[in-house]
Amino acid sequence: MAVSSRRRITALVITLAAVALVTLPWALFTSRADLTFGPHEAQYRVTADSRLTVDFGPLGRLLVPTEDVIPLGLGLHVDIGEIPVSGDSGDDERPAADPAEVADPGGGTVDALGGDIASYASLFSAPQAQIDQVIDGLSREILTRWALAVCIITGGLVGLALFLGPTRVDTIIRAFAGKELLGIGLVLVLVLTGLGAVVLNRPKPISADPAFEGTPLAGSQVTGRLGGIIDTAFGAVQDFADDNDAFYDDVLKTLRTQWNDRPISGNWTDRGLVPPAGVGAPAVGSGDGGVGEGRKGVTTFVYGSDIHCNIGMARVVGAVAGMSRADAYIDGGDISMTGTTAENYCLDVLDDELPEKLPRMMVKGNHDSMGTTRHARARGWNVLEDSAAEMAGVRFFGAADPRRTVFGSGPQLETDLTADQYAQRLRDEACAADFDIMLIHDPAVGAPSLRSGCADYALSGHWHRQVGPENFGSGTRYSSSTTGGALANALTPGPLKMNAELSIIRVDNETKRPIDVQTITVTPDKQVQIDPWVRFPEPRPLVGQPPVDEPVGE
Repeated sequence: MAVSSRRRITALVITLAAVALVTLPWALFTSRADLTFGPHEAQYRVTADSRLTVDFGPLGRLLVPTEDVIPLGLGLHVDIGEIPVSGDSGDDERPAADPAEVADPGGGTVDALGGDIASYASLFSAPQAQIDQVIDGLSREILTRWALAVCIITGGLVGLALFLGPTRVDTIIRAFAGKELLGIGLVLVLVLTGLGAVVLNRPKPISADPAFEGTPLAGSQVTGRLGGIIDTAFGAVQDFADDNDAFYDDVLKTLRTQWNDRPISGNWTDRGLVPPAGVGAPAVGSGDGGVGEGRKGVTTFVYGSDIHCNIGMARVVGAVAGMSRADAYIDGGDISMTGTTAENYCLDVLDDELPEKLPRMMVKGNHDSMGTTRHARARGWNVLEDSAAEMAGVRFFGAADPRRTVFGSGPQLETDLTADQYAQRLRDEACAADFDIMLIHDPAVGAPSLRSGCADYALSGHWHRQVGPENFGSGTRYSSSTTGGALANALTPGPLKMNAELSIIRVDNETKRPIDVQTITVTPDKQVQIDPWVRFPEPRPLVGQPPVDEPVGE
């Protein structure tokens, strides 16, 4: 009986190995991943031709050699789909748009072609986010398909064995005893024959297009009608990427030069705080003026909002987070431009630029979508959606903006409440919640919570101009300007068209109240201004009739 059991176990192991070996190539070459390519929806699959094939359908194909990038002679085929414009349509009720934002109902103010060029250029400026997306998506599909095939085939064989019964199974095993190596060899021959057929049928070599010489696509070829326009189209993309990289290289150089000379005095003494070591002079060799992780008495947050897919400014955000030794990064929303799936790339680039282990938190803006926040959560971000969460010792409360602004159709509601109704509901939730700071995209949505005394402090963005820190109602609010330099009626990605701002906020570790804020401004002429620290005023009781709330969206 023991010998029979060992035979069955051996047969099962050999069967599993054989099934896994045979099904792996099948899973590898039949898996499909629906992702994005620049502004397009796209489907990816693995090939065995040592090239990246980007198939634009009737226009032709872009062929890129991948011998130095993808091992084992493998390649990648990308079927390019449409450019998504608006995701879910949401509610038909549409409140008035913010005049500071790019939301022309007729779509005439949006340079759609320029946006597409910016998306393509992002592949050159920050390709790692796209590479990570493809690797993750295809890996999941391949492993899922492989595991499913192994389970189905092995399960079928086990079911057959149970149907036949132990006696017949032992008879079959004995009949094949001593032939295991022959069986394994046969499987290997079949696999190698299949791989050999693939190798023998490899396509002819790529004829490099001279238009790509000296670029990241050197050695590539374009086929079909696409070849007739490649010089102009690729030239526009390459020029955009080069200009963008050069602009932000200069900005980062200026930022690092000015960092150690920035104002570093703090509002410490009257709060009974112990100033961190080195206040008044930068820490030796660190570029840090005494704020950041491990500093006694304060927690430091880098705060951005309304970056609107400006991946160049994402580099600045990451640099400031690193140089300030921030304890966390918080974002007031509008990381993307319209919240389409393709624009998940905007968040990926920002995420990659931030220090690797730095905690991240965000709320949805009206130019993001529910899909944006789902993707952020999958990347490890703490997303506030009518909820409170602690980060770096401070408890934040916040909610998604109820609107979704889509180019060509204006703002649409993603909830069953109007923006004003949503603000009132948020006030009720804030009154029942325990938190230190409210994080909300639109200051007007958070206004009822401040006026009612249910929120002492609120951080926001949306207006594309800095407001505060100032008393409002019985609380204190601070609204950051646009971190992406998002000028109305202009393309945000690329060199700046208006000032871009980023904030560093320090919070008292004992009281959990903001102490002060320092604003970093980047100008279109590549200058960097680091302002003195501005103190947050204490919340105060209302005296007399409170001011009327600003209408939501203005």
